[in-house]
Amino acid sequence: MKQCSVSDIKRERNENHIPNIGGEGCYLKQLPAPACTDPCLLWSDGISPNARVFYHQTLSSARRAANFITLGPIPRDSLDINLASQYNHSDELFKGKNEIVLQEETLGFTTFRRLRNTRDLSPEKIIPLKHPLHIGGLKEKPSPNSVKLMNIGPHTPLTNPGYSRQTGDGNFFNY
Repeated sequence: MKQCSVSDIKRERNENHIPNIGGEGCYLKQLPAPACTDPCLLWSDGISPNARVFYHQTLSSARRAANFITLGPIPRDSLDINLASQYNHSDELFKGKNEIVLQEETLGFTTFRRLRNTRDLSPEKIIPLKHPLHIGGLKEKPSPNSVKLMNIGPHTPLTNPGYSRQTGDGNFFNY
């Protein structure tokens, strides 16, 4: 499985009140959302501090919500953390205690887990001449063995090479 580096994906801060953890699991029921009257304002503008604390979900609180079901292999204890680490005893001998348990996210690989409340931005496609590229061509490749495609003179019959019937008496001949 090819792993993408985090540097390939652009990420920006998630301004929404619910974190973007769709790759880790799914909600059985939606979390409560504040009633927003103006779409130009942030969700937290115009509500009391108590309501802001109630509606805002951190990564940890969203993962521990009662109606959130995890889909991936979440480590439960220290053995799971050690088994999911990237340490290979055959290649990396005498590493420090902290380097043995480093996970893929810490080393800069993209996984299903999120370390920060960010959202991914897809890179823009670069169109050099400011117009989309249209790929054209032949729908079917003609056979080079076809008589009609060979270099022929004007008096050559357009028949398949090999045996043919004579026009006069119908006998077979090879030309």
